Amino acid sequence: MSGIRDNAPTVTNDTGTGRDGTPADSTWYEAFLDAIDDEVLAATNPTIKPKTITDEVVAARGTVATLDTRLDVSLNEDGTLKATAVAGLATVTQLLGGIGGTNLIMNDDFLLWPTSDSAVTDGDVLAGTGVAIARSGTALGDTTRKIGDFAAKVTRGTTDATLTRTVLTGTAFTRSNWIIGLYAAGGAWVKCSTVNAARLAIYDGVGYTYSSYHTGGGTWEWLPVTRAINVAADRLSLICQVNNSAVAAYFSGRTLMLIDSDLDLPRYVPCPVIYGTFHFAVSGVVATATNIGRLIPSRSGITKDVQLHTKTCPTGQALIVDINTWDGAAPITMCTTKPQILDGTYDAGGQPDGTYARRCFVGWSGGPANLPVGGQILVDVDQVGSGVAGADLTIEVRAMQYQSVLERFQTY
Repeated sequence: MSGIRDNAPTVTNDTGTGRDGTPADSTWYEAFLDAIDDEVLAATNPTIKPKTITDEVVAARGTVATLDTRLDVSLNEDGTLKATAVAGLATVTQLLGGIGGTNLIMNDDFLLWPTSDSAVTDGDVLAGTGVAIARSGTALGDTTRKIGDFAAKVTRGTTDATLTRTVLTGTAFTRSNWIIGLYAAGGAWVKCSTVNAARLAIYDGVGYTYSSYHTGGGTWEWLPVTRAINVAADRLSLICQVNNSAVAAYFSGRTLMLIDSDLDLPRYVPCPVIYGTFHFAVSGVVATATNIGRLIPSRSGITKDVQLHTKTCPTGQALIVDINTWDGAAPITMCTTKPQILDGTYDAGGQPDGTYARRCFVGWSGGPANLPVGGQILVDVDQVGSGVAGADLTIEVRAMQYQSVLERFQTY
């Protein structure tokens, strides 16, 4: 064991003559002091005295006899926290999972396919030579899904494929420049059977930050990505990528949030939605007609069910109503079985069961001349009662629409 005694200069005793032995001169004295300093003086903290450390250790013991006894309450011998100490404490992952922020990506679960099952999803931009996209999930030939009923299958062609969702751009971003200095934390569930092919990116107009690639193991993996928003940023986008080889990857549960720290999201967070009613009314006696009501939705969504009511019921035969959306050329029904009030009754309800794309509608702020696919909902009366037609018809189209906390900053 090393100590001051081991490092001190050697001493030879005087034999009694007073003329031999080790002389206690300045050289010996300085060597003795150096030995003491070597044991008690820290070069990086030269002003801290051992007696100060003693006082701190005694204070740190608290009400127990030794510091070791006090540390044993919380720490294992290897320095890790004991289970009894961890109980009730939140981890970083748990704290992030409970963040009260909002997912900024509408159609985050790939529910809306207003054009077709093989055309780009609502609100997204698909790019890449030879790229393809398809709806997969519940009740489809390809049943692959993770969050909700569906997923987006993106297949790379001869160049890298990207599916981009931009939540802020242009003047909308200028109004939102309070987000500069924050972190954009994104993520999505990804499934791919090829290594180094599928990943995510956040782009702010200045640069990209990428997630790790999917391992290629053919199972669902959560891929997080976080980027500090650049001071010169002019947009905010989350991008699903399929790179390097002509393969397919599935994406589900996209999330993009604003947080204060450089941390990764541990899980999917749903975008807020609202379930409400588009109201159409026909006063007086009901007659067969097309486009008795129409509207251009302000937010994208999907029709869930239709409710009908008359003050005067139809007799002789059912009163039949049809609900349509614009397919780019004409209004097309969303109902194979059309909602109808039966002979002698006042009320009816039904759910759209036609082509899936026609159940979807998109938010639009332009005029009819630029009407996009899914940009309009229209109502027809296909049949009335043969005895009494029915009168004072109310049609409620109940729909779920995605919401955005960035609404006030957007430009229309």
